[in-house]
Amino acid sequence: MHELALTQDILDTAVKYACQTNSQKIVTIVLRLGALRDVQREWLQYYFNFIRKGTVAEDAEILVIVNPIVFSCRACGREFEVERDSLYDEDIACPDCSSKNYTLISGTEFRIEGIEVV
Repeated sequence: MHELALTQDILDTAVKYACQTNSQKIVTIVLRLGALRDVQREWLQYYFNFIRKGTVAEDAEILVIVNPIVFSCRACGREFEVERDSLYDEDIACPDCSSKNYTLISGTEFRIEGIEVV
């Protein structure tokens, strides 16, 4: 249910931006969401469709760009992607050097990437 609060914050930010730029309408809100985020895109859209009514975002579209889970190997520097389901596999290793010493560099993002207004 935390998607409702997140969606309200997104809408509030977009409406504030529209007011600051003297815009009449919000056309699109673009979100960047990391694959590790425990946010259901379907619920974001559902709540957005409900709470946008009566605002300058009433006809707005919400677009979600999902960033993959990417690690950087500390041994050789290779960046490699991992599927979310594979995170529970204890055998995750760098595909080049087989090291299990790596750092997460992508997958936790949650931000408004852009707001299109007219």
